[in-house]
Amino acid sequence: MRSLCKFSLTGPRLWSVEGTAADHAVVLWLTWQSLTSRWSRMFPNSSLSGSIEIPDDATFWMPRPTDISGDGIGAYFHDTWLIKDVPVREARELRQKERRIAEIVDRLAPTAEDFDRLAGAVEGDFDPDLPSGGCNLTSTELAALREYLPADEDEPTALDSLELGVAGLAYALTTVRIIPTASCRGHPGERPWSDVPVVFFAATEFRAKALQLLAKSTGCRFGIDTARPDLIALEGRSILDTMALADAILVNRHTFIRSRSGQ
Repeated sequence: MRSLCKFSLTGPRLWSVEGTAADHAVVLWLTWQSLTSRWSRMFPNSSLSGSIEIPDDATFWMPRPTDISGDGIGAYFHDTWLIKDVPVREARELRQKERRIAEIVDRLAPTAEDFDRLAGAVEGDFDPDLPSGGCNLTSTELAALREYLPADEDEPTALDSLELGVAGLAYALTTVRIIPTASCRGHPGERPWSDVPVVFFAATEFRAKALQLLAKSTGCRFGIDTARPDLIALEGRSILDTMALADAILVNRHTFIRSRSGQ
């Protein structure tokens, strides 16, 4: 069930993960608390049914060239494209932009429906040739979001055609050689593609297990979609969880590198 959660963010403080697994869990819990304690208004929030651990029936693999087409990986989704080998600097820049947009939308949106409308404007719904951009933007909303809205139809969207709250996570995953295959920030309504923020991905077992600790410490959960059993779904209760996980991955990329001793 969708509700609204109240948080405040003035800028996350993240710690690097070192030491034992127990140390990692404590450090990441503190990271997540630092994020969640600073949000002051509303984000759509939903309950999760997934697991804090990678499901036992998960498939671990990396796509071969024959699995990849112009629409992404396999025939699992429509309107997707392959995202891989994103430079770390580019991923960090997109996360910074995503954070700023989230702060603005959070400040402006009193309801889940308003959040969806404002986020959609930034993601590509805004048409500069239509009154209010075709998104029913007020003058206040338009002024606040202007920097992130296209001036013409040929200008790329602020988040590279990805959605607010999962764009940074998709990019962060690629920096540790995990391949995102589809993503959605979650939408209100009776039949949304997803009602929670989610990123589907393919990964080796080692990298998936490295991701597991970070996901657990940022409130995210794993699942398997029976229609897409070869992929792992990574979900958050709100985009606060998925954005926190994106930041944790970028800070702790070294945990995805297998030691030479193999331990």
